[in-house]
Amino acid sequence: MNGENQLTFTLWMVTLHLIAGTGQFRAQLEPKEVVKHVSESLELVCTALDCPSEATFTWKTLEDIPIGGAMKSNQMTSYKTYSHIMTEDEKTVVCQVDCGGIKEQRRTKIQVYSFPSDPVISRKNNSTLLCTFHSVYTSGMFELHWLLGDNVLQDEEKTFDLYRGVQDVSFEYTLSKEYLGKNITCRGVLNLNGIPGGQKVRSVTAQYGPAFFTISSNTTVTVGERLELRCDADGKSNITWRKLGKSEVLSRDKVTVIENVTWSDAGIYECEASTELASRRSIVGVTVQGPPNVPKLRLSHAGNARAGDYVTITCDSDSIPSAQLTISGASLNQVERHNSSVSINIPSIQLKDSGLYFCDAKNEFGSKRSSINITVQAPPRNSTVLVYPSAQVMEAQNIRVHCSTVSFPPASIILTREADGFEFRSPNGTFHLSNLRSEDRGTYMVNFTNELGYEVQTFELVVKEQQTIMSILTKTIVPAVSSMSLLTAAATLLRYLRRTKRNSSDFNLGEALDM
Repeated sequence: MNGENQLTFTLWMVTLHLIAGTGQFRAQLEPKEVVKHVSESLELVCTALDCPSEATFTWKTLEDIPIGGAMKSNQMTSYKTYSHIMTEDEKTVVCQVDCGGIKEQRRTKIQVYSFPSDPVISRKNNSTLLCTFHSVYTSGMFELHWLLGDNVLQDEEKTFDLYRGVQDVSFEYTLSKEYLGKNITCRGVLNLNGIPGGQKVRSVTAQYGPAFFTISSNTTVTVGERLELRCDADGKSNITWRKLGKSEVLSRDKVTVIENVTWSDAGIYECEASTELASRRSIVGVTVQGPPNVPKLRLSHAGNARAGDYVTITCDSDSIPSAQLTISGASLNQVERHNSSVSINIPSIQLKDSGLYFCDAKNEFGSKRSSINITVQAPPRNSTVLVYPSAQVMEAQNIRVHCSTVSFPPASIILTREADGFEFRSPNGTFHLSNLRSEDRGTYMVNFTNELGYEVQTFELVVKEQQTIMSILTKTIVPAVSSMSLLTAAATLLRYLRRTKRNSSDFNLGEALDM
């Protein structure tokens, strides 16, 4: 091509360029509106229409910030591709086209949402449900509805903090017992234009607790028998048996069995039928009847009582039906009561009250007995001292001193001669004093002693001198000599001695003088 032709071509291209600058060249960006789910792919196509020369493409945001995604261009078209779109890609994208120095730009708004699955209903506590939507994101309004059938129970709306990105969203609702066994629906709606219809609404429906629930009625069983308790609910429920007051699980079956009932099996039993969302509970009372337990006897005193103490004897015995309790023993009259406890009071207990006491418990199923021994302690008292044959005796005679007292523990007894402090001891309280002499006369003391106290008794012992023949002659015969001859007196005395020797060892001086 010569120079003239080359100049002509250049002028022609400039003319076309000027023509394009007046409105024939234009830019186009597709799609014009973008609504994409997180992780979906996206391709934006920017085209230079009627551009006579090779166009240049620039992708950016309104703030003139570069954007992500892969870019691929040719002379008239540029492609912006996102393989996995993210929430960070939610922005207004600008495509600027430069056609031979003439620039045009087009924009499109990318809106991102995340609503991948139906919610999950769980139980927060016994009456509150929790509806959780996982991995939710939207720039629009999020609505939540709790429904019972077609009836709306509760509505809520939520806006998202877009800087937080995808997040889990939970809503609570507290239900009353009237909803047990009914179907509860949790529904979420994303109010964002452009979302496909099948992805705009997510919901789940679940049964709130067992649909039906039955339990055994209160029951009475005898000791040793078999106990069977029943609890039933619909097939989706899990059954748990417990005894109130205890944490351990008795059974997870609809029927719980106790083969050999004891007294400890009486009480309140609870059956719980539970589903994932709620549970229903009910109780049944079990009464155990049988012969009385062994009654328990106890005293108000710890250790032995002392004479004069106020003492209470109590007897307890639990049974169903209630037992007749009887306390008896020692010095008591029989005491009866028809309840679980009986008491008797002894205002001033004495030694005579010592001994065994019994408590008998009896009902229609049998009887039981227990006993307790009561020991009463007392210092010596009511002590006595008896002297046999008499406390007045002749020399050379023997006496027996018998001492007794009332006490517990048994008292030690010591006999003491006051004149010289000489002590006589006896294991049984009886003392034998033999061949008494005149120097043995005087005051004697008897000391009765135990660990609680003592008591003292005294007596006077009189010992008379023994009369000899010479003393009789001196005191009786000699004064009579003045009135009779010595020979007559001697004869009279001889006859008296012969006669008394045959009949007695006592002297009777008056009878001798009468002869």
